Amino acid sequence: MFKKYFIDKSMTEDKILLTARYVEGDMDETERIGFEIRVQNELDLQQHLKDYNEIHQNLKIHLAPDQKNELLRDTLYAVNKQYFVEEARVASITPIINWMTGIAAVLLLGFLIWVPWRNNLYSVYAGNSAMSVTKRSAEKKTDLDQAAQLYNQKNFNAAKPLLEKQYMAEPENAIVAYYYGNTLVETSNVDDARAVLNNVYLGTSKFKYDAAYSIALSYLKNDRKAECKIWLQKIPAGTAHYKDAIELFNKL
Repeated sequence: MFKKYFIDKSMTEDKILLTARYVEGDMDETERIGFEIRVQNELDLQQHLKDYNEIHQNLKIHLAPDQKNELLRDTLYAVNKQYFVEEARVASITPIINWMTGIAAVLLLGFLIWVPWRNNLYSVYAGNSAMSVTKRSAEKKTDLDQAAQLYNQKNFNAAKPLLEKQYMAEPENAIVAYYYGNTLVETSNVDDARAVLNNVYLGTSKFKYDAAYSIALSYLKNDRKAECKIWLQKIPAGTAHYKDAIELFNKL
């Protein structure tokens, strides 16, 4: 497992550097054509190219030429005094500036790819579905109606005690259990959430695989990727969360 991780990581880093060389024009004609053919067929290279261009452009925007010259002039002057002859100062620093900008983009791109917060996967894939209950007249609204309203407003802290009350009264009600479990996940009561949702998963209601997906997300919220992947694999094709489960599995 560890060997595969380091191989995959090394391959990704190689592709980042390859992308940088392409954007910076540091390839001969044959290598450039080969890279462009690979980009057409490799989704990760397409993403690296998109990210690199965006980062490179942002660096240019936020570090104007005058600012770059002033910043680097002082730095290069200090380096020259220590290590090079004084005449070296007359050389143009534009190629060095471009090179340093490119290196900064490579480093930043690699950093964004590997750090955990590159994307908050939980917030991207949680997307709880709306909770619906049987429509009633205004004067007959119950705690469950109010809980549904709060849940759909994503006010999970307020919805939690109302759903808990309903769950305690009807623990076998899969609808109540499912949304109560989701509320527990959202309020970081993940251990309790898994116990509730696992009962739903073991049942035969239409929420069975929705519950499995929510359990997977509960592990994702704790950054327990291995357990998250196990539960994502329990979600079969043709169910509501299958596409998201596949996408998330491939990103972990």
